[in-house]
Amino acid sequence: MKTFSKITTAGLLALAAILPAGAQQDNDAAGQGGLEPTEACFIKGVRERVRCLKMDVPLDYASPEGEQITLHAAVIPAKSSRSEPDPIWVFAGGPGQAAGEYGVLASAAFREIRQSRDIVLVDQRGTGKSHGLRCEVEPGEMMSSLDDWTAFVADCRKENDIDVRHFTMENVVRDMEAVRQALGYDQLNLWGGSWGTRTVGLYLKRHPEHVRSIIVDGVAPPDVSLFESAPVSAERAKHMLAEDCRNSEACASRYPDFEAQVAAFLDKAAAGDLRYTGNDPMTGDALDLEISFVMAVESIRSVMYSTDATVLLPFVVDAAAKGDLEPLIALYAGGASVSDSMYLGATLSILCGEEVPRTDMDALARAAEDSFAKDSYYQYWNAGCKAWDALPGAPDAHDPVTSDVPALILSGDLDPVTPPSMGEHWLKGFPNGRHIVVAGNGHITSNTACMPHLLDEFVTTLDAGALDTACLGHLKRLPVVTGLNGTVK
Repeated sequence: MKTFSKITTAGLLALAAILPAGAQQDNDAAGQGGLEPTEACFIKGVRERVRCLKMDVPLDYASPEGEQITLHAAVIPAKSSRSEPDPIWVFAGGPGQAAGEYGVLASAAFREIRQSRDIVLVDQRGTGKSHGLRCEVEPGEMMSSLDDWTAFVADCRKENDIDVRHFTMENVVRDMEAVRQALGYDQLNLWGGSWGTRTVGLYLKRHPEHVRSIIVDGVAPPDVSLFESAPVSAERAKHMLAEDCRNSEACASRYPDFEAQVAAFLDKAAAGDLRYTGNDPMTGDALDLEISFVMAVESIRSVMYSTDATVLLPFVVDAAAKGDLEPLIALYAGGASVSDSMYLGATLSILCGEEVPRTDMDALARAAEDSFAKDSYYQYWNAGCKAWDALPGAPDAHDPVTSDVPALILSGDLDPVTPPSMGEHWLKGFPNGRHIVVAGNGHITSNTACMPHLLDEFVTTLDAGALDTACLGHLKRLPVVTGLNGTVK
């Protein structure tokens, strides 16, 4: 099924006119860098016209005269005519999301920063308009088993007629540095979300002299295996949801043992007793789908990324455990846009080369033993990697990141994949850093409540320790949904 499988798996200008405000003094360097204007463009979530740019870079930097790919970037100009010279440079997550599709987030999270600074959105190679490696799922196509998933990835590999091995993190950083040089910026304020925090760390390792500050949100430290940590992180988030329910009289009455319901739901999946027969919520077509254990686990784990969606889980799991899968299917159909923002080929090129192979299977087995998620996250991506070509990361790719650069580290206390403990881990390498945990939030907090103001204050002062976070103190989890038309207070 299209929606279910995707949710478990976003005039010509003169050269001087398209240059970022902070770089106009360096026109000659920009021209020599090979950056070219494209047609003026608008990006979703930004009302004003932005500056659209493109630049050719080598597919393989070891063969600079060989095949080239075109990078696309958008610069959201500062609103002030007296803007600061150091922009916010956005590293998208995923891996496999396109920064050029972050207009909505940029308009919200960086609305105050943009008063005085440009916002730079570069589609990293393999995403967006930078030779996006899409894997299209046709309506009615079902992937109810890992074998189906592997076969789908194999077909996707055939559709992408390019050497996908070169879509690595190291080359992403090389690309970003080439664009920085062409634009003429000297100092950058890096923002990375989720996997983008890894990109921030690698860029900081390679080009520390060009980094003024960093903001990392939903931190994935390079020296922590996401697959080994995933079972414990998911179990923690599920247990926190269950604990919140137990502490609410109305929720506890409606769902007296949410965790037991999760276990019952997953037992049915493991036994092959979860089959949905009905209509595809997106197309209306007839649908007959068996939901495997891995898919069932990932359906729960992926929903917990969003605090808005998480409040539906007790209702959905309760219904599924009792045999009604319609709410489950509808939830994932409604969330299909999450996977629409992923360029799966870029995801696979990075995960299959740099994250899946590093997994210590003994450590994963120990972590999975007491988690509802078991090793499903690893099994899902490992199955995809069987059909994808990838290169390993750099020798130091998984070394800790350390720096004196001012750092603001953000975590959501309910995050099911990069919990606050990972933010604390990152903080160890940053003596001029501060870790802020946002209550009632899941994965990514930069656009939450007063956080945009705090981001602007940090980038302006570079003093994370002086930030007054009292404005975040009122936040808490949303009430749990008990039915299609009601919530628990």
